[in-house]
Amino acid sequence: MLLALVPVPPCHGIYDVRGIPHKSMPERMRFLHPDAAQSFAAIAGWAVVSDMFRSPESSLRAVREGRGAQPPGYSAHNVGLAVDIDIKATAERLTSEWARRAAGNASLLATKTLLDAEMERHGWFCHRRDHVLGSEAWHYNFLGVNAKVAGALTSDEVEARIVELYGAALAPDDRECQRLLAKLRMYGGAIDGDLGPLTREAVRVFERAWGLIADGVLDARTRRTLAYVAADR
Repeated sequence: MLLALVPVPPCHGIYDVRGIPHKSMPERMRFLHPDAAQSFAAIAGWAVVSDMFRSPESSLRAVREGRGAQPPGYSAHNVGLAVDIDIKATAERLTSEWARRAAGNASLLATKTLLDAEMERHGWFCHRRDHVLGSEAWHYNFLGVNAKVAGALTSDEVEARIVELYGAALAPDDRECQRLLAKLRMYGGAIDGDLGPLTREAVRVFERAWGLIADGVLDARTRRTLAYVAADR
């Protein structure tokens, strides 16, 4: 599986490193899907980002710490299709941008409703669409400039976008799973598609490492997690 990601320039960020806030995101997090990166360039001047690309390791850590994150391979952050923003700082920057465009008229204040509308204009849809400053109000998924979302944005719609981009790559067959396990140095047997004892033990080792049920069974979740963890970027 080739994970399509491109680097984005240093961007305004609220990111803590051992309690010290930084104004730009670490380089390891500044990656988006090419389509999302192209759109992000138009909002980079006023969007203040707190999270962008999330590696499999960081997703696993978030899950284990109970921060409500999706497991590795299931989050839009994992495939460069999501950003989290600091709403207050972004609204202030957007207000300044509108004031600049209006030659100094700063009467238009960026509310959450207006901020969401501006983000949607560039293809970024808030995970919750009631414009309320509550849980996940900071999370925006890139569905595309021409995307239409009626009502609440569901996890199924985000999942459909991920599957649209990566599809079959998220469901490797038995032989490919062996190859991926070998790539991760968890399997040293033949790449023949035969799920014998050696393969099943390698699957169990992988499942234990990534917080899955360690039963040695290559079910859909194990295959997808394996495909994502072993993906080339």
